[in-house]
Amino acid sequence: MTFNTLLVLTTITSVSAFSAVNTPAAAPVAPKVQKSIYDPMGLYAEDSEERRSGLVQHLESSYSSTLEKDRTIIDPLSLYKDATQLTENADMSASLPFLRRPALLDGSLPGDRGFDPFNFASDADSLTWYRDAEIKHARLAMLATVGWPIAELTHKAFASQLDLESALASQDKVPSVLNGGLSLTNPLFWVGAISAAAALEFIATKNEDTREPGDYGFDPLSLAGNTAISKFDMQEAEIFNGRLAMLAITGFVTQEFYTNMSVINETPIFFKPFGNLIEQLLSNGGATSV
Repeated sequence: MTFNTLLVLTTITSVSAFSAVNTPAAAPVAPKVQKSIYDPMGLYAEDSEERRSGLVQHLESSYSSTLEKDRTIIDPLSLYKDATQLTENADMSASLPFLRRPALLDGSLPGDRGFDPFNFASDADSLTWYRDAEIKHARLAMLATVGWPIAELTHKAFASQLDLESALASQDKVPSVLNGGLSLTNPLFWVGAISAAAALEFIATKNEDTREPGDYGFDPLSLAGNTAISKFDMQEAEIFNGRLAMLAITGFVTQEFYTNMSVINETPIFFKPFGNLIEQLLSNGGATSV
């Protein structure tokens, strides 16, 4: 073997070794992940490749709660061809019969009709907090719904007797956020209202572990009832009237904003004596709103 031949073989061996060290190994190919297919309307044939491979799943299997997977399948629109796939004897919501009743809303709370489409009561603590907030807003709304028309009916007379300026907005409307009348309210009123709310919240926080939602121990006329059934009925009546009042007070504000007329003049049949109603109708040439 000549010197030149030996030099060539040495060079080829060195290049091969260098390439083996520096060339990265090919990365392993990841297996292709097959995504599930949801076909509630039965568009895929029974002998389709997707069904044979098990890719077609029930639509409801894509939803899961925070605690466990909900396997309930209902079909209010009759989309499923096979009725055996549906859940029998499912406990449905009384207020939304096309939805399943939430697990925590079992009817033990007054006013519970299984209405929680956004799952606010996801756990026991959330349910207690939201019920307490609902009762507070319900009571405030009931007071506001009564006080609103009374203020529009009597405020001017009281203010004139005390030689004070009227705090009503234009067209004798109660001051609200939408009509800009809150600027006419005495700042001392806000100080008193905020102080009273803070005192109630302090009491609620102090007795949070022992009291029921909305229970502040205030029942001077003993209206809460003496038996468990009567107490439940009174609490249910309170929450039903409170929910109606929350809708009503929202309607008052919206109505006065869009019509630019006070509630008592927009619907006088509910707030004024019959004689005054007839007089108002005659003066307006037979108003269409009664």
